[in-house]
Amino acid sequence: MEQTDRVHRRIEARMERHLHRHLGLGVSEFYALRTLSEGVRAGTGLLHLSDLANGTGLSQSATSRLVTRLQERGLITTHTVSNDRRSVEIELTAVAHDVLRLGSPLLRQAVEEVVRQLHVEETDKDLLRYLRGGAGDGVSAHVRQADSAAR
Repeated sequence: MEQTDRVHRRIEARMERHLHRHLGLGVSEFYALRTLSEGVRAGTGLLHLSDLANGTGLSQSATSRLVTRLQERGLITTHTVSNDRRSVEIELTAVAHDVLRLGSPLLRQAVEEVVRQLHVEETDKDLLRYLRGGAGDGVSAHVRQADSAAR
């Protein structure tokens, strides 16, 4: 478990660097955009702030700050719900769709770089198989899903 935690931290750090360097985004911002995209594609239409908080695992206040950052960067728009003035709906902009399209390969590349490095370091073979998606549910498989979802 310790090795898995260490690997997870390495992957997250590599993903953070790739996203920041190429898109100027953090992992949480990218995942929020992906959560919004998945919600819209699932046929739910616009997502509410509470839905985004649940989808990202962030608190309401952290989600509010995240939404403000995404809005300031032109990645989302927000609308007050007409029948409930306290509720806010969130919608992705065209720029956000481009970011998702460009960001998914960056995430896949980050995971692949870490997996290659781990292979050299004699990492647990089951862990490597999981990361490569060999069990069908690995990190690479999730990145592939994100890549296809962004299209």
